[in-house]
Amino acid sequence: MDLSDDKIPAAMPSIDSDSESGSVPVIEFLSGRHRGTHQQIAEQTVFLTINELGGISIIPASEAIEDEEYPIRLDRSGDTYDLEVQPLFNVWINGKNVLKHTLLSGELLEIGRNGPMLRYRIYKAGEVPSRTAANAFTDCMDCARYSDGSFVRRTGRLVSEMASELVVRTTVWFRITVVILLAVLAVSMVYLSWQSRDLEARLEQESSFTQGISELLQRTQRNAISSEDLDNLRTQLEKRVDALEARSVAARRVIAEASKSIVFLQGSYSYFDKESNLPLRYVGLDPAGRPYSTLLGPAVTLEGDGPVVELQYTGTAFVVGRQDILITNRHVAVPWENDSTHEQFEAMGLTPKFERFIGYLPGVEKSFDVELIAASDGADVAVLRCAEAPPEVRPLTTGSIPTHPGDEVIVMGYPTGVRAMLARTDTKFLDEIREQGDLDFWTVVEHLSKSGLITPLATRGIVGQVTPDAVVYDADTTHGGSGGPVLNMRGEVIAVNMAILPEFGGSNIGVPIARILPVLNQSLELIKSQ
Repeated sequence: MDLSDDKIPAAMPSIDSDSESGSVPVIEFLSGRHRGTHQQIAEQTVFLTINELGGISIIPASEAIEDEEYPIRLDRSGDTYDLEVQPLFNVWINGKNVLKHTLLSGELLEIGRNGPMLRYRIYKAGEVPSRTAANAFTDCMDCARYSDGSFVRRTGRLVSEMASELVVRTTVWFRITVVILLAVLAVSMVYLSWQSRDLEARLEQESSFTQGISELLQRTQRNAISSEDLDNLRTQLEKRVDALEARSVAARRVIAEASKSIVFLQGSYSYFDKESNLPLRYVGLDPAGRPYSTLLGPAVTLEGDGPVVELQYTGTAFVVGRQDILITNRHVAVPWENDSTHEQFEAMGLTPKFERFIGYLPGVEKSFDVELIAASDGADVAVLRCAEAPPEVRPLTTGSIPTHPGDEVIVMGYPTGVRAMLARTDTKFLDEIREQGDLDFWTVVEHLSKSGLITPLATRGIVGQVTPDAVVYDADTTHGGSGGPVLNMRGEVIAVNMAILPEFGGSNIGVPIARILPVLNQSLELIKSQ
C-alpha cells in the first residue's frame, strides 16, 4: 500500500482485536503535509521507501515489486519489528545512525539526513488513542532535537511546528478548550489591568487625601499654643519697644471708637461622610496624646472611637448695619472653600460641617454664637449674624465719600489670631495660664476675654489704587486679618480687608464698600421677612 503525501489515510484502519499477539504496531508521520496521521502495520514483512514527492511509502511484502530494492525492511519479531537498512542508505533512530535495530515503542526514525520523520509505537489492540497535546509536544521536541542546524534554527522549528500541531492536529475539544482558556486569560488580564489602574488611582487619591489632612492639621496646629510659644512670647515682650503704634490724635479717636465693633472669630469644622454621616476621626492617639501617623501624615478613619478630626481657624469681622449683623470675607465664613484640599475631600464623599463658630468683642467677656446669613458669589464678602448681640455694641458706619489714591486709611483686625493677642499681654498673664496648664485653642481665648485682653490691632496705610472691584493700600498687616474693616479718617468703612500681596511689598487688597452694600442690604431684607 502506497502512502505518499497525496495518498494517505485520514484515520487508522480498524484494528483486529483477535490479532495473534494482542498488540498493534503503528507508524506515526511527524513531517510532511500529513504530519499527525498514523498507519497500522500488520504483515510479517513491510518495506519503507521515499516516494517521488519526498514522503514515505509503506509497502507490504505482498505488494512489493520483484527485484525492486527498498532502502528499509521491517520484519515482524514478536510484538515488534526488526529494522534492516540497505547499504548506502542512512536511517537515524533517536539521533543514532543504525543499520539493524529492533524497534521499541516510542522511538523516533529519521529516514535520510533531514528527511521524513516517523514515530514507531506499539498499542494494545483496539486502544490506539487520539493524538493528544502531550504527543504533539513530544514529537515537536524530538524533531527539533535531532534535526540539523543551529540552536536558533532548531528552536524556530520547534515553535513553528508546535503552533501548527496545536492549531491544526489536536482534537477539536482540545482546540476549543485552548480558545476558551485564552479568552479567559485575556479577560483576566484586562480585569487585572483595570484593577491595577483602579488601585493606583485609589492609592493616589488616598495619598492626596492624607496629605491634605496633614496640611490642614498643620495649619490648625499653628493656632495652638504650647509652653514653648509662651516662652518665645515672653522674650518678645521683654525686648519690644513700648510704642508699637504711632498715632495722630484723629487716628487715635477713630481706633478707639471702632475697636469696640471689631469681632474676633473662632471656628472649627470637621468632615463627615455624606452617606453614613460618620465624622472623620483619628485612628488613635499615642501615649503623648498625639495622633498616630503614617509616612504621609496622620492616620484617619471613619470608624472606631478615636478623636474627631477638628480643623480650627481664626478670623476677623465687624458690626455694621445693626447690632447683630457682621461683615467678613466669604473665605472666613466658609473656610473650606479657600482650601486646596477641599475638592479632594469632596471626591472622597466627605462634606464639611461647623463644629463651633463663635465671636468675641473687646470689653465683652462672654462669647456669642455666629451663623452665616449670606455669602456673595461675585465678591469675597459674607454676612454673619450674632445669636446674642451685646446691647452696648455700636455698628460702624459705611463711607459715603469716594476713596481716592493718596487717602490715608486704618485697617483693623486680629492678624495672626491668638498669638498676636498673647504677644501684647504681660508676663504675669503668660505665667498664669502656664501654671494652669490649660492651653486649649478655646480656653486660651476665654482667659484673654476674661482679662480684657481681646483688642484688635490697627495699622495705617495709604491708598495706592481704587477700582470698582478693589481698593489697594499699603497698611502693615498680615495673614489672619482677613475680614477686618478698612476705615477712612472719619471712621467710616470703605472696604473689607481681603488679602495681602507679599510679592508687591506687602500691599493689601480690600473689597470696596460698593460691593459690600448690596449683599448687606439683601441680608437685612431677608432677616426682616423672616
